[in-house]
Amino acid sequence: MGLLNDRRDYQRQPENEFTLQGCQVIPSFLDKEECDRLIQMADCYLRSHSYSITGNCYLVNRKDLKIQAADMQVRQIVNAQEVDDKLSQLFHSQVIEELFEQSMGEKLRLRSITIKIDDPDTQTKRGFHTDGVTPPTYKAFIYLNDVDDYGDGPYTVIPGSHRHTLRRITNYLYSQALAVFSRPTTYEQKEDIKLFYSDQQAVPIFAKAGTLILSNQQLVHKGWHNHDRKRRYALVCYLVSKKHDPGYDFNLYRYTAITQAGLNEEAIKV
Repeated sequence: MGLLNDRRDYQRQPENEFTLQGCQVIPSFLDKEECDRLIQMADCYLRSHSYSITGNCYLVNRKDLKIQAADMQVRQIVNAQEVDDKLSQLFHSQVIEELFEQSMGEKLRLRSITIKIDDPDTQTKRGFHTDGVTPPTYKAFIYLNDVDDYGDGPYTVIPGSHRHTLRRITNYLYSQALAVFSRPTTYEQKEDIKLFYSDQQAVPIFAKAGTLILSNQQLVHKGWHNHDRKRRYALVCYLVSKKHDPGYDFNLYRYTAITQAGLNEEAIKV
């Protein structure tokens, strides 16, 4: 029922590039100097394990997550707005929310700004998926370095697939069945998309540092699987429609990652 309600909501939205395609690219949102500064800042916090930084800001190393076997070369500085004044200003400015609202005609809340660091990986990249099933969530990706080639691991989408309700329902049921019957060492997630879509239909988003990508996360998407050239840095802004706002602090993977890393949270604060 939730997916059918989402479909009706999409039909009520104004028709424009974002609402029809599920994503929109906005060049030169940040300048190169600011992108370089954020990369340097991120490097200061990188470690080989998940740990608390300060307050609700923490580093997640995906290899510490025993709940999945994908994206093992990804690290995320979650709630980075808590450790950087300029990101805090962006977080409170409403600029990101307004970009979405202009296209969608509804209010969103920015929940977190995360710095995502993807190291080259040709083995464990997660395939096509959506972020959750329902209700839709939204992300704004800002590339911090140039993504010019497939080997740079571009954000890759199936345009318009957020409106493919029946195809996504079929995929979710199929993935759930795989999860039930899979071997214990195999990790299937219900949001994985294995049917109907292929790389031939996909659009990789190549762009220069500072480019902003608005994205509906019911869109079928992935990071390009043959990421073999260089590390990719990006800001990832997590948003939710105010009518679906859970109302609690953003804590993606926090307790799972730190517990699985076998570390005491209080002992590893810096």
